Amino acid sequence: MPEPIPPTPPPEPSWLAPSWGRLALAAVVAVIGFLLPQEVPLEWYPLNNPGTDINYLEISCASNVNGEVIIRYDVNRFGNRPFDNITIPISPTTQTFTYTFPLPDLPIVELRIQPPKDGELTIRQMRIINRRNEEIRRFTRDLFRAERDIAGIEPLPEGWKIISAPGASAPSTRIELFSHLVPVGMNHRNLLRCLLSTGYLAGMLFILLMAVLTATWRPRGWRDFFLHAGFMAGLAVLFAPVGNRGLIRNSYHFSRYVAPVLPPGLKLEMDLTTEHSALQAQIFWDLGAGLSEADSTRAQPEPHANQQTLRFVLPDRPIQGLRFDPLNGATKMVVRGVRLVDVGQRTRLVLPLDLFTSVREISRLEVKDDQLFIETTPDATDPILGLKPEALAQINAALGATATESRRQAPR
Repeated sequence: MPEPIPPTPPPEPSWLAPSWGRLALAAVVAVIGFLLPQEVPLEWYPLNNPGTDINYLEISCASNVNGEVIIRYDVNRFGNRPFDNITIPISPTTQTFTYTFPLPDLPIVELRIQPPKDGELTIRQMRIINRRNEEIRRFTRDLFRAERDIAGIEPLPEGWKIISAPGASAPSTRIELFSHLVPVGMNHRNLLRCLLSTGYLAGMLFILLMAVLTATWRPRGWRDFFLHAGFMAGLAVLFAPVGNRGLIRNSYHFSRYVAPVLPPGLKLEMDLTTEHSALQAQIFWDLGAGLSEADSTRAQPEPHANQQTLRFVLPDRPIQGLRFDPLNGATKMVVRGVRLVDVGQRTRLVLPLDLFTSVREISRLEVKDDQLFIETTPDATDPILGLKPEALAQINAALGATATESRRQAPR
């Protein structure tokens, strides 16, 4: 008589078997892990379609020595971290090269430049742009402040240069911002970063947990398999935010940022060179009662023939006409840029160089090689330039948009 087959012993319980106790323990461990520090810059999490509002820093510069140019930005939360620096290796050259770097999707409250040690850093232009190449902010020479071990900040015909003090270990300049650099749509992009990165990490954790589970355990049926798989998915969802805790916490912190409300008003900025700095430039505007001295503003050029920036405060309401008197006498002037900026020094409108028309005592008004050449007649005493209607319409649109934005942001 054949011996009876012994009954199959029940399978040993899996160390990853689903249970409320294990799930509660995993949740406690995940919460503790989420509270641990982790500082990872937001720009390390790329998006497939980030849009066109991400800010970039663009600088055209050169140096006379081998070294490094360090651009440091401060977000007023972590202090200065190694990955909050942009480092540019640089070698001696007379030609400037343009470098473009993405900026983090968070408010930048301070910006500094460290020139090469024992050398000079020549800057032709420096600005903040978006992916549409629209100018967000332009930094001019008079916005730079010597902070440490700087021998001078001197104007040049096409820009300026920062001179390090001899023997300086860490020369530094600070850029006057007037308002924080806040990327448009940063909260939306940071939310997408959190969702996508956490989702990817949860998927990877689930695959790894399932690989370990199937290598050490055999299911007793489909119901048992899906029960364990669901438990693994729960663990992956719990611990994925732990791996992204720095991204999530930083995104939440900066989502509560409220930009200061700036008063309305715009300034007309002109980057130019002139050999007659003893004279004054003046802008008149017509608010409906004609041009008058009361409705005008003057700017005194600096006493040198290198590039400088003149600023003219405009009224905070639409204008019907605008007149520019280059200088109150015979002069030659080369204009390299005209724009409208607000109180926070943010660029609101970049005007074309052919915006002016000749009215009186102007012998040359020509745009050539991205420069506007203005020459008066030799005997000029009161040269006058007018403004084209399309340029006036652009200025009025910018004035209206700024006033509307200030009213919308004002506390109620």
